[in-house]
Amino acid sequence: MTSGRSAARRLRLPLLLLLALSLWTAPGTGQEHRPTRVEKQRYDGWYNNMAHPNWGSTEQRLTRKTPPSYSDGVYMMAGEDRPSPRKLSRILMRGKDGMPSTKNRTALLVFFGQVVSSEILMASEMGCPIEMHKIRVEQCDEMYDADCSGEKYMPFYRAGYDSKTGQSPNMPREQINSKTSWIDGSFIYSTSEAWLNTMRSFENGTFRTDENGMPPKNHERVPIMNKPSPHLFKTLSPERMYLLGDERTNQNPALLSLGILFFRWHNKVALRAQEEHPDWSDEEVFQRARRIVVATLQNIIMYEYLPAFLGDTVEPYKGYRADVHPGISHVFQSAAFRFGHSMIPPGLYRRDNKCNYKRTISGDLALRLCSTWWDSNDVLETSTIEELLMGMSSQIAEREDAVLCSDVRDKLFGPMEFSRRDLGALNIMRGRDNGLPDYNTVRKCFQLPIITNLTEANPELAAERPELFKELMEAYGDQVMNIDLYVGGMLESRDGPGELFRAIIKEQFQRLRDADRFWFENTENGIFTETEVAAIKRVHLYDIILSTTSIKRGDLQENVFFHMADDPCPQPKQLNASQMEPCRLLSGHDYFQGNEVTYIYACIFLAAVPLLTMGAAYGVVKLQNRKRRRYRMKQEENNNGRSTDKMFVTEWLHQNHRRNVKIKFGPDVAFHTVNRKGVKLRTARFNSVETVVVEVTEDRRSKPMCLVRVPNDHDVVLDFDSVNSRKRFLAKLEHFLAGHHKTMETVSTYKEQMLQNADTKERRQKRLEHFFREAYSLSFGHKPGEKKVEVSNDIIMVMRTSLTKREFASALGMKADSVFVQKMFNVVDKDGDGQISFQEFLETVELFSRGTIDNKLRIIFDMCDNDRNGTIDKDELSEMLRSLVEIAKTNSLTDEQVDDLIDGMFRSAGLEEKDVMTYEDFKLLMKEFKGDLVAIGLDCKGAKQNFLDTSTNIARMPSVLMEQANERREHWFWKRWDAWVTFLEENRQNIFYLFLFYVITVGLFVERFAFYSFQAEHTDLRHVMGVGIAITRGSAASLSFCYSLLLLTMSRNILTMMKNYSIQQYLPIDSHIQFHKIVACTSLFFTVLHSIGHLVNFYHVSTQSLDNLRCLLTEMTFQSDARPGIGYWLFCTLTGTTGIILYCIVMIIYIFAHPLVRKRAYKYFWYSHSLYYLLYIFSLIHGLARLTGAPRFWMFFVGPAVVYTFDKIISLRTKYMELDIIETELLPGDVLKVKFYRPPNFQYHSGEWVRVRCTAVSHEYHSFTLTSAPHENFLSLHIKAQGPWTWKLRNFFDPINYIPEENGLPPRIRLEGPFGGGNQDWYKFEVAVMVGGGIGVTPYASILNDLVFGTSTNRYSGVSCKKVYFLWICPSHKSFEWFIDVLRDVEKKDVTQVLEMHIFITQFFHKFDLRTTMLYICENHFQRLSNRSMFTGLKAVNHFGRPDMASFFKFIQKKHNYVSKIGVFSCGPRPLTKSVSTACDDVNKGRKQPYFIHHFENFG
Repeated sequence: MTSGRSAARRLRLPLLLLLALSLWTAPGTGQEHRPTRVEKQRYDGWYNNMAHPNWGSTEQRLTRKTPPSYSDGVYMMAGEDRPSPRKLSRILMRGKDGMPSTKNRTALLVFFGQVVSSEILMASEMGCPIEMHKIRVEQCDEMYDADCSGEKYMPFYRAGYDSKTGQSPNMPREQINSKTSWIDGSFIYSTSEAWLNTMRSFENGTFRTDENGMPPKNHERVPIMNKPSPHLFKTLSPERMYLLGDERTNQNPALLSLGILFFRWHNKVALRAQEEHPDWSDEEVFQRARRIVVATLQNIIMYEYLPAFLGDTVEPYKGYRADVHPGISHVFQSAAFRFGHSMIPPGLYRRDNKCNYKRTISGDLALRLCSTWWDSNDVLETSTIEELLMGMSSQIAEREDAVLCSDVRDKLFGPMEFSRRDLGALNIMRGRDNGLPDYNTVRKCFQLPIITNLTEANPELAAERPELFKELMEAYGDQVMNIDLYVGGMLESRDGPGELFRAIIKEQFQRLRDADRFWFENTENGIFTETEVAAIKRVHLYDIILSTTSIKRGDLQENVFFHMADDPCPQPKQLNASQMEPCRLLSGHDYFQGNEVTYIYACIFLAAVPLLTMGAAYGVVKLQNRKRRRYRMKQEENNNGRSTDKMFVTEWLHQNHRRNVKIKFGPDVAFHTVNRKGVKLRTARFNSVETVVVEVTEDRRSKPMCLVRVPNDHDVVLDFDSVNSRKRFLAKLEHFLAGHHKTMETVSTYKEQMLQNADTKERRQKRLEHFFREAYSLSFGHKPGEKKVEVSNDIIMVMRTSLTKREFASALGMKADSVFVQKMFNVVDKDGDGQISFQEFLETVELFSRGTIDNKLRIIFDMCDNDRNGTIDKDELSEMLRSLVEIAKTNSLTDEQVDDLIDGMFRSAGLEEKDVMTYEDFKLLMKEFKGDLVAIGLDCKGAKQNFLDTSTNIARMPSVLMEQANERREHWFWKRWDAWVTFLEENRQNIFYLFLFYVITVGLFVERFAFYSFQAEHTDLRHVMGVGIAITRGSAASLSFCYSLLLLTMSRNILTMMKNYSIQQYLPIDSHIQFHKIVACTSLFFTVLHSIGHLVNFYHVSTQSLDNLRCLLTEMTFQSDARPGIGYWLFCTLTGTTGIILYCIVMIIYIFAHPLVRKRAYKYFWYSHSLYYLLYIFSLIHGLARLTGAPRFWMFFVGPAVVYTFDKIISLRTKYMELDIIETELLPGDVLKVKFYRPPNFQYHSGEWVRVRCTAVSHEYHSFTLTSAPHENFLSLHIKAQGPWTWKLRNFFDPINYIPEENGLPPRIRLEGPFGGGNQDWYKFEVAVMVGGGIGVTPYASILNDLVFGTSTNRYSGVSCKKVYFLWICPSHKSFEWFIDVLRDVEKKDVTQVLEMHIFITQFFHKFDLRTTMLYICENHFQRLSNRSMFTGLKAVNHFGRPDMASFFKFIQKKHNYVSKIGVFSCGPRPLTKSVSTACDDVNKGRKQPYFIHHFENFG
């Protein structure tokens, strides 16, 4: 004690000195001894009861002293049929403020009761999951519905509970007490040692203090409670608050001052202990001080506060009882101990020791309580705790009745969206939340008589206010057995808690005392001796106040819980809320406010990502196209060997159409118009004229133009920006013509006249359309319903129109310099004027349409008879044959072969003795082909009018002609039924696995959807996000499965290995690419759904309060004054950031996987697909934040990832092995043959493919089918130059460009594979049909070679093939001469005749066209003569046109009806494989065996 204290203060010292001496006597100096080591009481309350260590500890269930009364018996709020708590509050608890306590209890007692509550209770805080109920507010409620909307409600959040309860009637919901139920100083020291350590100074056993002895501010941001200040309508910084043991201490100034009081009390006791025992460590001093502080707190609560509050004493202490449960009861927490709320005053007095009551800034006598919620630190800036303590010790509390002052009944703090709440309504609702039974049932449980009339609860009040009881009974429907416990208990109030609440409170505190092994009166625990216990019992709250503050004896009464008449400084008056400053009522808070712009921009960004990616994909396609055009133009210039002059102009086509073109002069005697893509639009040739006429406009008010007259073609009209531009063009044209010994004549004219007389392409085209239409109309008559056209000036002009040779060639779909065109033109042009008149063309059409066979033969004869002498010699016939070979686009016939063919034709007609043939001889030669000549005509491809049906062009196949079967005509239903059954049988594996895939995918979605919609009761996600979280989590499960499954579909090595085992017959391995695409599209759907769901969910999360967020996201912590906005969730969380990255990656991968990009810009497709590594990495990281649950992606990913990794390891066998190139060869059609060494132990099957890269070209890998056979000791590829990489490869090995490496390192090949292809299983069928089209013939180069090798040498025991039909479909032979060589070699080796080949040339005219018929006749003669084709040199017959696949399959089906299934293998463009597939389906619909099983691969 300091020497400066007054004499009055010294009179109190003997008691404190006695306490100090009795508590701090060293061992061995007295008669009573304490053990040298005293057990340390845990902060969290554990191990107080050694038999039940968790009794009384933190996070324990409340104790039931009455049966639960939930509405459903399990967890639903009790009293669903009871009135609104707000209505009951308005009836019972609304009343007049300013009524003093009947027992003169002080405000200090009231707020010390809050200390007691904080010491043993924390069971009303919002629980997780969030369960918000609406307390209905009556219409026109004076506080909450002033505008009489009738739609207002007060939010109520149910308390936290044990998630193990509330599942069944046997285990109803039990709420959790977050504090220890012991009176162990947890209000001072907290229940966490980590929390406590932030308060300690670790010097002398004291707490940290500032220079004024005040607790430190919360600069460490310990998670103390920091509710929004309702009068400020915002959450302030937690650093402004004082750091004390209980998180709620800063709620109001009174509670804060008491918290600081006991904070100082600890430091005071610790300093005294340190003075007495300077050799003790900080921890020893701290723990000794803590024991004493807790003991004094126990004494004050049990023997000073409780009697003052109840007006009754507790039973004397009889010793520790280990069998007593210390748990806080529901009725105590939710009803009885809330009686003290009725005594809370509307304000707080502050005074000094001279009885001067301090006024507020606004001049009021007291602080308004409702203006200080969660802003207590601001009050202590202008006040001291001495002023508050002395003010509360002099202030009389509110009367002990059922009325609550307006500061807590109407203006209690609340969440931002409902900043003022009703404490009375919340108390009633809390009882219902805890499942408390009705008032009478609780009375019975506490052995009190049941009341039959509500007036029995308080007869005095009933006599005074009978209308109150009447309103209550009307509200409860006159059911006295349905009254809320809190309502009934409050009605009992007479000068304090009624008999029921008093019984509940006494029972609770006596259990707490008797069950506490560390209770200060329990000398058996060795903490205190009898003498020390006696000393502790003499310490009161008054002593602590004097010891820790500057308050002196006489400044306040010794019994601080009561203020009697003779006590110092009586209050000026009883506070009345109506006479104080009004409380601010602020409402309408929007948690999303301030996030609108960020959210809108985020949505725009996410929507823009696919659009920008599409733009990028379009850009790279255009870039690649541009590179191709530049390369093609460069090639053209290189091929021409001469440079060309260029100029940009505008071409005028007609009145409403102009186009920007580039004029290219030369290198021949012509100029060309080219568009921006480098495509030639037209060519103006001047070979046939010496002078070129150019018309030039002279109009001054319009742009300069010129017209170039093109011989035998339409005019070229050009538009220029300026006269200088036109002069430059004319100068270039004149210079160009002079270089070719031509002249230019310039004619001046006017624009209108020039354009009127211009023979433009459009006008010429319309005239020609009229030409052909009228010709066919006159020949065949009008179509049904077609109106007859009257003869007009236009028709007369058309009849005067003549066809040039170029236009005639265009109509035939051929080039003007073709020999056949020249011969045909000469025949039609009867007058020999170099043009075909309308009458001449009309006669030709009528001859083909209506003429006899003799007439048609005469045309053919005249075409061969060049010199018009009436006979055809062998030279003329040879010329005609060569024109036909030219049409067929093949150079396979030599001069000797042509001569042999002609000699053979002469011999077949019996003309071997003649060198020439007459018309009669020619008729004899064509006698056997009369049937083919009946329907011949001219297929005018270039004209819009035609008299041949060009919708189909099926080739003649005499060898497979079948008799028309008399098929039974079935009802349409059975036909469709057969079609469906056939489809299901053919695709049963694909359908089964597709069905299985979608069952699993949808099942995963439904399982997660159901879990988060109905089963996840203990999560807040569905309460906040609604159905959105269910959709999001469901889609997450589905896309996790899909993304993982994609790895299996791309494990090519393992899939290829599986094809060699019997398991392949149970799996559609050949369809893995199609399945990959289906899975990818499905995952894209769920990805988009997941992304949209998260965008909506993050919006919902951004509208939540911090309390809701803490429940919602248990894995994250948030600062109480910094609620995260939408920008934080999207861009600052691991989930949001990785989600956006994943979204961008997915968009890039999928958009760049579009067929157009894959075909035109393969390099970029491959680069974008390589992002799958990042996709899976970020997918694994995405869920680690656990925002919406534990990560689950790894569960789906691990298995496929292991398989895929193993597959990649297999690829390493050859990936980094550089193979020497044996030879390369440039083949026609821009095909490059690459032959290279075969790696050791490299096993493969014919029809398989590899991924190849050339070390000298780039690092890209591209897929190609092996064309070498498995038995060969080398590997070969045939690569057609189509894309940038293949062109680069082709040009690199072009002998003109190829330069060996100077450093001696030649280009090498690296490869991955082999991988199984759709044509790999050919050897498993007895009968197989193989169809190759275009570059799709490459697999069959290997397969056919392998086939004949195996069958001719009997080397392959596993080959089942007895017959193979190979159909080669190509536009012409010219580009595939290399494959003809392969087929020629195969024919030589095919000694067993297992192979039958058919070749179809599709780039041809109608099968009854004159040209096609003549080719067919020549081919027929050549086959008879040499037993091989005149075009290919093969035994296989050439067919002109497309094959009739359905008829061919029916022929095969009939011929090989002894087998059950026939394998059909096709490779080529999609239209080809689709037509083959359609034909298989059509034949299989007949339900006849054998069935055709189609395997296919697509190229291009």
